[in-house]
Amino acid sequence: MFGMFGAFDPRFYPRVVRQSVGRSIGFLVVFVLIISALVSVKYTFVALSGLSAAKKWVDENMPRAAREFPVVSVKQGELIEPKQRFVKDYEKQFAIIIEPDPANVSAVMAQYPNLALLTRNQLITKQTTTRNASAEIKTYNLENRSFSITPGPDGFKLAFEQKRFDIVPRIVNRWIDIAGMFIFPVLLLFWFSVYTFTKPLHVLIFSLASMIIAGVLKTKFAYSQLWNIGVYALVPATCLAAAMDIMGLRFPFFALIYCIVYTTYLYLALRSVTVTPSEA
Repeated sequence: MFGMFGAFDPRFYPRVVRQSVGRSIGFLVVFVLIISALVSVKYTFVALSGLSAAKKWVDENMPRAAREFPVVSVKQGELIEPKQRFVKDYEKQFAIIIEPDPANVSAVMAQYPNLALLTRNQLITKQTTTRNASAEIKTYNLENRSFSITPGPDGFKLAFEQKRFDIVPRIVNRWIDIAGMFIFPVLLLFWFSVYTFTKPLHVLIFSLASMIIAGVLKTKFAYSQLWNIGVYALVPATCLAAAMDIMGLRFPFFALIYCIVYTTYLYLALRSVTVTPSEA
């Protein structure tokens, strides 16, 4: 922890240049873990807020949706029920459609930009991008599958072959709660993996800047010493980037700001090193 705070003070770096590369690597791992945890906490709160909204939506809308949907039955890959077309259009953004008549499938596909369409023997999804109005269409054959979806007072009863499931608010919300328990560990693993790859890469790339600065200062450094300095000089720029992410701030050309802050600390660190480095 002292290394994290000391990295902001150029007078700290003469101590860093004499330590082993292994110690710098250990510090970088711990630093990356701390930053990953802080960023993960922010996104965990965001995700939990979304899950809370999802639970509220389930409680308010699932019983109503169950009252609006028909019984759906597919046997041996062929739609048995309903016999008539069913359309549920969600504010022109997405539609769930059941079309038993194959002759009407093309017209239905052309009418709705985003849909999930159950036909006599296929499930078709269509997603249209707003950028170039191109549509991605995926088709899944029902083949010999058998299943049924039966609306109830609180939700749906699903039967797949010999298995039966109740999709009601109580059960859905239980699974949402279980998912919420894994959000932080998954995010921590994700960000730790990202930073573990990118931060050492940054140190390696900016070693070139360290060499140029050392040349300007007319001082020779072994590469191991430049590595040590680069690891600690990375702290201020990374903390700035993490703080902006946590606070939700976005600035144009922030990558340039990151590079300037990192390079500035490299210069201040190298200038502050007054000991004569030994050759590697």
